[in-house]
Amino acid sequence: MKFKTRELIKELEANIKNSYSLPIFKGYKAINKRGVEKLIDELYANLPEDVQRAREFLQNRQYNLDDIYPKTGSRIYDLLKIFETFLDQSATFSISFSKIVILNVRELEILLNRLEDEIPSEIKKAEIIDK
Repeated sequence: MKFKTRELIKELEANIKNSYSLPIFKGYKAINKRGVEKLIDELYANLPEDVQRAREFLQNRQYNLDDIYPKTGSRIYDLLKIFETFLDQSATFSISFSKIVILNVRELEILLNRLEDEIPSEIKKAEIIDK
């Protein structure tokens, strides 16, 4: 079972990994702000649907949903908000029609790892059971 949430996080990671490294500022990358914002918006939009699909899948497999932490997924929304704030507070430059932000790679990696860790448990359980 594939979930759009996980795919979007992987796409976000790839987008950042493939961004332009700044030779003058070691440890920083120039990232297309609008592209990252679009992926974050897609995460917001797809997350509830993915959680619902995972819950339905688990119920069909007679998995006890009471074992899942009741506020699952709320932390991922907090992390997405932090990510947006991180983008907004970064140095922004307009080049042609796109806005480029200069971001610290280490901080981005930490944030991306936290996003990956906070994928709702329903989705994680459904992925494990589906294998």
